[in-house]
Amino acid sequence: MSYTPDHLHNEVVIKHPVMRFRAVVAGWLVATAVAVLLYVAGLALGFASFNAWNAAGSAKGIGIGTAIWMIVTWAGALFLGGMFAAWFDGRNDDTSGTLHGVTVWGLSVTATAVWLALGLGHAMAGHNSTMGGPEADMHGGSAHAMTPAVGVLDANISYQLTGRERGNSAPIVAALLAGQDDVAAALLAADTGTSTETSGAALQKLTPQIDSARSESKMAADKAAHYLSLTLWIAFLSGFLALLSSAIGGWLGAGQIHRVYHLRKYPERHLR
Repeated sequence: MSYTPDHLHNEVVIKHPVMRFRAVVAGWLVATAVAVLLYVAGLALGFASFNAWNAAGSAKGIGIGTAIWMIVTWAGALFLGGMFAAWFDGRNDDTSGTLHGVTVWGLSVTATAVWLALGLGHAMAGHNSTMGGPEADMHGGSAHAMTPAVGVLDANISYQLTGRERGNSAPIVAALLAGQDDVAAALLAADTGTSTETSGAALQKLTPQIDSARSESKMAADKAAHYLSLTLWIAFLSGFLALLSSAIGGWLGAGQIHRVYHLRKYPERHLR
């Protein structure tokens, strides 16, 4: 005969609420659909406001509008996603609704990061395959002509290498932009079959073009870094506001469960 203490009979078992991932996935699908709809509306507004006669001003306005629209889209879509996840969960529990909303945000951010990584990988693979063609071999597979001054410098170097099968202006231009004049002279001498002194003297004649190319390259690099930093800050702000809105949406959705379900009448089923 087993003996069970009395205090074990009176023990209260507390069950923690369980996450319902089907509700999370359903809320994520709603958020994705709303985001796609808002993105399409943003594209329509952007193309409608574009003015071909003032392309620079239109591009600046569209860039600012895109940043604002991306923040609004993420916040609004994930607010609705978190709310619908709480409704699909069906429990009048504020904490559970908030957790479901945050989980919808996490799934959305993860899916977006995976999609961006795959897209960037595919784009880089396509870029490498394109740059590996015959035209890239002729120009060294380099994109030095990204600024006018660099393009002029590359053309001048290429002119001195014209008619030589081993002529390749890309490493010479890259060395000049990096401030390695001795390396550039050695590369030019190797490609042209002349002495290093002769190649150095030839490059000395291109000093104005070299200085202009270096200045434009530094300005382009600074501008690219500025825009990249701005893009990352916009992405951070969008993600943070989306986290707050999804949590608030889940919290509000759980608090309004009675409004969603109380008016519906379900037929009673009698067991026989």
